[in-house]
Amino acid sequence: MSLRTATILLGIGLAAADARADVSAAARAFSDGQSAQLDGNYERAAQSFELAYNIAPSREALRSAVRARQLSNQLPRAATLAQLLATRYGDDPVSAKLAAEVISEAKIKLARIAVTCTPPCTLAIGGRAISLTAAATHVVFATPGRQALEATFDGDRSVTREIAVRAGDDITLPIDQPPAPRPVVVKPPPPPPRPAPAQPHNDRHGLPPAVAIAGGATTLVLATLAVWSGLDTNKAHDAYVASPSDAGWTDGRSKQLRTNLLLGGTAAAGVSSALVAVLWTRWGGSHTAPPDVAITPATGGVTVAIGAHF
Repeated sequence: MSLRTATILLGIGLAAADARADVSAAARAFSDGQSAQLDGNYERAAQSFELAYNIAPSREALRSAVRARQLSNQLPRAATLAQLLATRYGDDPVSAKLAAEVISEAKIKLARIAVTCTPPCTLAIGGRAISLTAAATHVVFATPGRQALEATFDGDRSVTREIAVRAGDDITLPIDQPPAPRPVVVKPPPPPPRPAPAQPHNDRHGLPPAVAIAGGATTLVLATLAVWSGLDTNKAHDAYVASPSDAGWTDGRSKQLRTNLLLGGTAAAGVSSALVAVLWTRWGGSHTAPPDVAITPATGGVTVAIGAHF
């Protein structure tokens, strides 16, 4: 035996097993329905007969479901099942007779609604399932008043139609499948704000040139005062030599002290200004060397020289 033949036989065997299982389950449901009907529980009996029909459709199960709905005074459901019975088993005299009797009564007391679905759908009225399977056409019977019909298509897409019906109405209601919902477009979150650009690091540390210039100017002023004081001291010295006196001596000593202080201040200011200019001053962005400051002792004071390289 070839592998292909064995596969086919295995498939037939599994299908037969499934069929036997369906028939067995349908038989159990049908038996439960008969027991419930004998006990007077027509609601449960109808449910069991409908389950048996769903598992393995047969005219006996459907006829039993119609009768059980009649006995439980559920004419709309009985008439709906009777319409299905007439459609599928109209060539069976017993089934056709029962269907005709139930539908004849329903046409007087109820409204007949024929729902056409494109594509096939299942149908519910008032939130209760009416159809046993999905189909392109459903014929249902409804009590007079306002009714909400819900058609459900593949993909769980549904449409609800509300209509007001009266006894004896015969209505055809087409229902089309709703369009597929548009996919939800999730916008990405906005990018985080860019960090502010870092300020360029200024490696040119130091004091501004104005400090060095001010120091040089101060030194120049002190030097000028020191020169003047030195000259004044010499005059006082000459005057004391020409005419010695205590007052002349005291005045000369005072002027000498003043000159010494001015010379010391000039020297300190000059050295400080020179160090600031050379070591701690930021001279713009060029590479030009800072100005040279030279302090030289001179007769009666100091000489300050400021130069620059070009």
